[in-house]
Amino acid sequence: MTRTERTIQWICRAVIAFVFALPVFLGAGHGLLDIERNYVLESSLAGAFLIHMRAHPKPAEWLSALGIGSGLTVAYAFWHHGYGSSWEAAPFAYLTFLGTGSLTVLVGQIFFGARVARRLHRDTFFAAAAFPYFSFILAFYLHWTATLQQRTFDLSLYAFDEALQCHPSVILGGLLAQSPALAIAASLVYRSLPLAICFLVAVEREAPGRFPARILPLFVSVGLAAASLHNMYPALGPRNFFGKDFPGHLPSLANLALHPAGITAAHAAMPSIEFAFALLLWWNAARLALGWRLLAAGVVALTAVAALGFGDHYLVDLVVAVPLAVCVQAFALRLRSWQSSERRMAFWGGMIVTLFWIAALRAGVFLASNGIAWSVVAVTLTLAFWWNRGLDRGHRYLEKQAIAVRPLILPQEP
Repeated sequence: MTRTERTIQWICRAVIAFVFALPVFLGAGHGLLDIERNYVLESSLAGAFLIHMRAHPKPAEWLSALGIGSGLTVAYAFWHHGYGSSWEAAPFAYLTFLGTGSLTVLVGQIFFGARVARRLHRDTFFAAAAFPYFSFILAFYLHWTATLQQRTFDLSLYAFDEALQCHPSVILGGLLAQSPALAIAASLVYRSLPLAICFLVAVEREAPGRFPARILPLFVSVGLAAASLHNMYPALGPRNFFGKDFPGHLPSLANLALHPAGITAAHAAMPSIEFAFALLLWWNAARLALGWRLLAAGVVALTAVAALGFGDHYLVDLVVAVPLAVCVQAFALRLRSWQSSERRMAFWGGMIVTLFWIAALRAGVFLASNGIAWSVVAVTLTLAFWWNRGLDRGHRYLEKQAIAVRPLILPQEP
C-alpha cells in the first residue's frame, strides 16, 4: 500500500469515526448521558457487560472491565452527589458503568491486543455497543418528533379507551399504588427490556440460528418503525397529558373537547415500543428452555401492567403494538423467503392493520359504541396472532427440511 493510499484510508476512518461519534457527542450535550433519567441507555450498557461476559473473556479482560466500571461508578457518585433518589439507582448505575468498562476493554483489545483475537474482539464490541448506540439514535428521533409535532391526539386515544368502558389505566394505576411489590417488579422489568434484548443477542452469538429472527435487526427495526409512527400519531400518555389527575381523578369525556392539544413533550405513546419489545422477546424465546419461556411471558404481562399502570400508554397503544410487532417479525426472519405466503401475509397484513389504526384513530372512528370498539380490538389481535402462528409453522417446517437434507449435502464418514 502506497503512502497516498494509507493517507486516504486514515481519512476515511476519521470520517467514519466522526459520523458514528456525532450522536454520542450531541447526546452528551442534551443530557442523554444522565443515567438517572435515561433508563434505556442505562439498561443497554448493562446488556453490553452481559454480552462481553457471555463471550468468555480472559481473567485479565473481565477484571479490567470490573476495575474500570467500579472506578467510573465511584467517580459518578462523587460528581453527582449520589446516584439518585430511588433505591435501585445504585446497582443499576454500577451495571451501567460495568458495561462502559467492557466496551473500553474491548476497544483496547481491538487496537492493542493479540492480532489473532482482534476479529473476535471486534465482533463482540459491535454486538455489545449496538443497542447502547441505537438508544442515542432513538432518543434523537423522539426529540425530533416532539419538535416537529407540536400537537398531540391524546384525547382521541382517551376517548377510545372510554369507549371500551374498562378503564385499565385507572385500575392498574390504583393497583400499583396499593401494591409496592408489584410496582417494583413492574418498574424493574419495564426499565430492563434492553438488558433482556442483549441477553438474546448473547445467546444468538453462542448459537447462530437459534432464533427464527435476527435479533439486532429485529429490535432496531421495531424501534425505528414505532418512532416513525409516533410522528404520524403524536401522543403523550395519560400521566403526562393529565398530570396529577392520573389515575384517580381523570375527567369525564363529556367535559373534554376531542381535538389535538398543544403540548410540547416527547410524543412516544402510540404505539407502545415497550410492549412491542416484550412481545418480540416472548415470541423469539420460544426455542429456549421452559424457564426462560415462562420468564418471557412474565415480562409481557409486567410490561403491560407497567405501561398502563404508570400512565405511559393507553390500552389502544398496546393493541396497535401487536400487528406492528408481527410485521417486523416477518421482516427480520432468518430462514423464510419472501416467496412464502405466510411471511408476505404477516408483513403486509401487520403493516396495513397498523396504518389502518393510525388513520382510524385520527379520524375518530370506532367511538360510536362499546361493541364496535371491542370488536375491532378482537379482530386485530386475532389476525395478528394468527399471522405470527403462521410464521412459526413455516419456520419449523424449513428447519425440518434443512435437517432432512443435511446428510445429503455433507460428506459421509467412511
